[in-house]
Amino acid sequence: MQPTQAAQNLAENSPFNFACHDALPCFTQCCKDVNIYLTPYDTLRLRQALRIGSSEFLAKHTRSFLSRVSNIPVVQLLMDPRTLCCPFVAEQGCQVYVNRPWACRMFPLDLSSTDAQFRLIAGKERCRGLCERSRGTVGDWLERQGVLEYAEMDREFQSVVPERFKPGAPMNEGLGRVLFLAYDLDRFAELLKDRRFLMFHEVDEETVSLVREDMKELLRLAFRYIRAQMDELYQIV
Repeated sequence: MQPTQAAQNLAENSPFNFACHDALPCFTQCCKDVNIYLTPYDTLRLRQALRIGSSEFLAKHTRSFLSRVSNIPVVQLLMDPRTLCCPFVAEQGCQVYVNRPWACRMFPLDLSSTDAQFRLIAGKERCRGLCERSRGTVGDWLERQGVLEYAEMDREFQSVVPERFKPGAPMNEGLGRVLFLAYDLDRFAELLKDRRFLMFHEVDEETVSLVREDMKELLRLAFRYIRAQMDELYQIV
């Protein structure tokens, strides 16, 4: 039996016909009653779009916790409790489109555990955009959606965990809270106001000036700090 369209696995060079626009009957329906888990870079971009702090964004727009077994931070975007829709979506479409999360950029694709790399998570009966004529490959689509930058930043986040830590293995709660600093950059930025902290962690004035102007570089500095803390604390617990 041939796999259904929604079950097909795809590679970057696989042909991919898809287009989304407001004339489709399913427009914005993919933004309703879904679980969207945010990466640290998702959180950064969204709080910048809303012009609010990371702590306020996390408190107002997410459900954040440490997973029960592994203590890895989990940050889930909250849907509107009345409509189950994304709070950033209006009738005319996404209000934070330029800064939308990685998962939204990927749709109707998701990462796959197979060598094919990607899989369709919706069929033509749900997503009419798959019926649209649009020549190109999966790789072309992902590049146009700006996915590569998000994937790069997530790889940097994943690299902060020491290689000796096995994926899925339980992690000390304290280590999980250190990891959560990548989401709540306000708290990390407060640390940079302490000159003793800067001296101890060898953060020079040039770097401090850079991260004040560029939040993406602030996140990268947070990754560097978290990795150092993980390397140190992992020896203790």
